[in-house]
Amino acid sequence: MNKLSCVALLVFGISLGTAYPQEKQALSDEQVKEQLSFIENALYSAQPRAKTWWYGWISAYSVGAVAMGSLAAAHWNDKKLDPLTQGKVSDRGFAEDMLVGGATFALGVGGLVISPFVPANGPNKLRAMLEGTSEERRLKLQKAEELLRECAGHERDGRGWFTHLLNLGANAAAGLVTVLAFDRPWSDGLLTFATGEAVSLLNIYTQPRRAISDLNNYEIRYLRKQGAYLQPPGERSLYFSLYPGGFGLGVRF
Repeated sequence: MNKLSCVALLVFGISLGTAYPQEKQALSDEQVKEQLSFIENALYSAQPRAKTWWYGWISAYSVGAVAMGSLAAAHWNDKKLDPLTQGKVSDRGFAEDMLVGGATFALGVGGLVISPFVPANGPNKLRAMLEGTSEERRLKLQKAEELLRECAGHERDGRGWFTHLLNLGANAAAGLVTVLAFDRPWSDGLLTFATGEAVSLLNIYTQPRRAISDLNNYEIRYLRKQGAYLQPPGERSLYFSLYPGGFGLGVRF
């Protein structure tokens, strides 16, 4: 690459870095207020649903992990009658299933805590920003756009292939532990995998997706993006129930 090309790339990079502030400076204060109002309404109105999903799944996974761990401990020394010897032998099948399930749920809690769901608490940072002057409002608009993009990106990642692969790996590992570590039939391992994968998919497909459509509509309306407006996705709600000897997870459409 010659020197002229290097200079051209440098100038291009600098122009990209300064284009955004220059574009915002060209807006009138009324335009800034309008765009800021659009984003604030989008983020604040979506936050309760996002909090319900994030804290709901943390609670469900936590309760499931504790309940299964307790059941595993309580039934670890269970005995059953051996029809051949007529003596009592160890019967840990249920306890082993509870132990593996509880560990998988604990991983679910860890994943949610390590990678918090931005739409649930991110808007709080925006609320704390000042907007008393035109310059404060311009800065707040810049941060609001960044936050909306971050929320949309987090929602896309939550349904992306990497998330699916992580869940597949964790559930496959749980199935292998059931078979190899506890010397159980492969059918038991497949059942463990299928149960874990069903819960994982329920987690993924109940995740809110509103920021994706809000960002798309904002960019079309204010940033001259080509495309069609998107309707906000329909709401789905998670429910969790606990009953003697087990628990239930489900989703209402």
